[in-house]
Amino acid sequence: MDNHQKVNDVKRVTSKAARLAASHVITSCATLAAILMFVGLGSQIIPSAIAGIQLPESSASLKTAFILNIAIILFGWRRSKDLRDALNAHERAERDAHRNANTDPTTGLANRRELLRTLAEKLECRSPGILLLLDLDHFKRVNDLHGHSTGDQLLCAVAEVVKASAPAGSCCARIGGDEFAIIVDSSDKARAENFAAGLVERLGTPFDIGNIRAHVSGSVGLAVIDKSDKGDEALRRCDTALYAAKRAGRNGFAWFDQELELELSDRLKLEEDIRCGIEAGEFVPFFQPLIDLSTRDLVGFEALARWRSPTRGLLEPATFMDTAETTGLIGPLTISVMQQALEEARNWPQHLKIAVNVSPVQFRDRTLAQQLLKVLAATGFPASRFEIEITEASLLEDREQVTTIIHSLQNVGVSICLQDFGTGYASLAQLHTLPVDRVKIDKSFINTMVKSGRTDAIVDTIAALGHKLNVPITAEGVESEQIRSEISKLGCSEAQGWLFGRAVSAATVNTFLQMKGGTGDGALPGADNVLPPQAIPERKRM
Repeated sequence: MDNHQKVNDVKRVTSKAARLAASHVITSCATLAAILMFVGLGSQIIPSAIAGIQLPESSASLKTAFILNIAIILFGWRRSKDLRDALNAHERAERDAHRNANTDPTTGLANRRELLRTLAEKLECRSPGILLLLDLDHFKRVNDLHGHSTGDQLLCAVAEVVKASAPAGSCCARIGGDEFAIIVDSSDKARAENFAAGLVERLGTPFDIGNIRAHVSGSVGLAVIDKSDKGDEALRRCDTALYAAKRAGRNGFAWFDQELELELSDRLKLEEDIRCGIEAGEFVPFFQPLIDLSTRDLVGFEALARWRSPTRGLLEPATFMDTAETTGLIGPLTISVMQQALEEARNWPQHLKIAVNVSPVQFRDRTLAQQLLKVLAATGFPASRFEIEITEASLLEDREQVTTIIHSLQNVGVSICLQDFGTGYASLAQLHTLPVDRVKIDKSFINTMVKSGRTDAIVDTIAALGHKLNVPITAEGVESEQIRSEISKLGCSEAQGWLFGRAVSAATVNTFLQMKGGTGDGALPGADNVLPPQAIPERKRM
């Protein structure tokens, strides 16, 4: 149940309790009036009855009213008791509803809504304080290895650690999956820092959950709550400090400072520019050729994102991809670039394939396969010419879900390529179990294979195993004829790199295809290689 639903429950319970309280008051007042009337009538009837004096027939209505009054008093008493019991029950329900609306059900700590309320109250009172954000490192690994039940028990154990070690008067909350927040009711930075250091140290020791010993660590960001803060500004600053702690190697803490403030400002501006850029169509595909090593013919292109920003210029993925992934913008960005690429390539020679990178973040979305198939349908691009490139990190997100998505795409003819092989977690022994149609050896191996016998042996082993498993191998980062010759001997079937051509615009590809008479045979002209190999910057792919 989300916070919005919980708040609605509180409102409904409160409204019903108010109606019951009003009914109880009215019933009590009516009963009291009946009692007063009973006293008045009784003062006239009861003495005569005791004295044995018969009342005149004109007083018969008094007797009837007296008897009815007794009935009204009994009914009112009973009704008042029922309403009082119902009101007590609804007051208990109201307390429960308020508690549920402001409490995390798993750990019993405050939830995000209560944390923001406390933060707003502190800002309104202009009282000092320090905010801490705690994020568990490698928590997902515990869930994957031991199940969500163990993960929940670990969260409860961490919550107990947080409550036990937090300074008195602190508001402790769980605000996300494995993220906690603590508002320390003091501006003493040394005290808050000691608290953070103690948390990090305790979380670095194993937790015994039943028969399981769970290993996690913690990263903490700290920020002073400024009296001039508005809304959740302190939370954003603290999140930036947490990011700095993680970037420094995790299992530590970091304070928000002026340098981070400038970084936050730049990051927020970049995030807004990316969002506006997606809407304005500023992200476009550039195409790097894929070459058949045996014939040196063009067999396709890898579509890479470029940002034609009116203020920042033409940018490569290294400048915007991390921000797009952390803000959740990577999905719409990739779909936009992919759609443009497939629309451009739809009428190119039918033997040319288009390969597109998909971020591990996107595999968290169960509808990813439907999104990609929708793009294929909208552009009319054949699935048989479409290749999705994934990284080994994608397989660590949720292997079962990732495998389901991959199989859904393969069922309609889309090929799957495992790129950057050798740099992540997939081992050679696992290669036969991976649901991929092609493996791309990372360029860090290809670039150094002619200089290092060990690297050459690694490439040789991967290529040989791929050949035995009937999994074609692509070499990435081919920058010289010597490297091309070596990987050809090893049995790699395809290659890409600056030797064959840099990533170019769709207009350049169209010009080249026209020069080739629309067949696409041969490699891209050498004139495209405007940078020497040693000047090639490292890129983050899309």
